[in-house]
Amino acid sequence: MRSYEKSDPKKPAVEPIRRSKATDKDTDVVKIKDAGLRYRKEEGVRIPFTFVVIVSGGEKRERDYFKTTLSNPNQFTRIKIEFVADPSKLNPTGLLDTAQDKQNHYKSSAEDPDDIFIVSDVDHFMDELLRIKPECEKLKISLIISNSCFEVWLYYSESKDKPSDFEIPDDTRKISQSFKRHLNKEITGGIDPRKAIFNISENIQNARNNYEEDDNGIPKLFSTNMFVLAEKILPFIDKDLTRMKEERERKAESYAKS
Repeated sequence: MRSYEKSDPKKPAVEPIRRSKATDKDTDVVKIKDAGLRYRKEEGVRIPFTFVVIVSGGEKRERDYFKTTLSNPNQFTRIKIEFVADPSKLNPTGLLDTAQDKQNHYKSSAEDPDDIFIVSDVDHFMDELLRIKPECEKLKISLIISNSCFEVWLYYSESKDKPSDFEIPDDTRKISQSFKRHLNKEITGGIDPRKAIFNISENIQNARNNYEEDDNGIPKLFSTNMFVLAEKILPFIDKDLTRMKEERERKAESYAKS
């Protein structure tokens, strides 16, 4: 995590932006060209905010979680998320190529992501994950892996322990589909990613408590290091989540009284 110092008081003050004459009022917000960095400026000028790029191997659940929900600037005002899921590059090798393209793009751009994440399932990609893992470390791209699938992370939004009644199929390539069907039986329609975000603090704790990895640093079955990504973004969404929870509670109370 980068840290930024306050501006040098000896340097000339930044000229504030003025509203149009129609409003006849000045604003105390300083214009910042680079919206991709976290800033720590004078009090009352601008709240800290972060920019992350998430390159995903999943298109449905991950998109609902990251793009539909967290990427909504009307809901989460202190975080900017660029979510990328290229249908032609959903395997780990393709994800790394996409992440590198994004990294190179932003090197010559006014924006600079604070973090770039690759989010991948183990599924049947173990060999590829082992191949790209050292490259990700070299490039400082965070590799987030769920074994066997992203639904494992969603599962821990509501469960404290690993699933005990799931029968692992003989063909390990079918674990992901079997686990998704299992969740759909346990919870009608499965776990809604748009609602799971409200339990992110518990989600982090549960996933961390049940995390195990093999000798190669790959999460074992029913483990996910998604808590690493979640811990990075939580400080930038917690206030908005609290506000949204309170709004939901008020609506629920109002509906119950009607």
